[in-house]
Amino acid sequence: MDHRIEIEMDGRAVTTLADIVPARGPLRVLFIGKAPSPAGVEAGHYFQGRMGKGLWKRLDEAGLLHASNGESPDDLLLDNGFGITDVCKMPRPLGEEPSEAEYTEGWERVSGIITRTRPRILTFVDKGALDKVLEYSFGWDHESGYGFNDDLMRTFGRRVFAFPLPGAACTLRESQRHLADLAGSLNVV
Repeated sequence: MDHRIEIEMDGRAVTTLADIVPARGPLRVLFIGKAPSPAGVEAGHYFQGRMGKGLWKRLDEAGLLHASNGESPDDLLLDNGFGITDVCKMPRPLGEEPSEAEYTEGWERVSGIITRTRPRILTFVDKGALDKVLEYSFGWDHESGYGFNDDLMRTFGRRVFAFPLPGAACTLRESQRHLADLAGSLNVV
């Protein structure tokens, strides 16, 4: 399934990726990216760049989401109680940071998705995006850690997990421990 859509941003048509969320919840997990990558938009699927594919690989290794050959993992999200969105919908390459206004406006939209879908866990795929949301939308100067950030539970009304993508500043062993914690919280053994 191709997840590309066209939306209007700043008075012009932009091709981006549609949110993959149900009309109503509850969801087990809502994955929240920073912004779609050009590679993902071109393919019509989330997390298709070199770093992004690491998300799907790690979810598979943790026993949370398995796509057979020829299947796109994002096509399997809803059937597994998962959803996915981005804070900012304007596609941008890795390293190009959205503006404060994009984060603030994007978080308002994502908050509406959270209210409607009632996810048990918010999983930020980009830890830096979590920290920017906290700074711009909540006025916090906060340094999140990888894995669960239970100090944020009151702020978001649910558990918050920062996903350790390959190349993140944590070891493979730490990453595996964090993903085991995520799987355990979802009763995946």
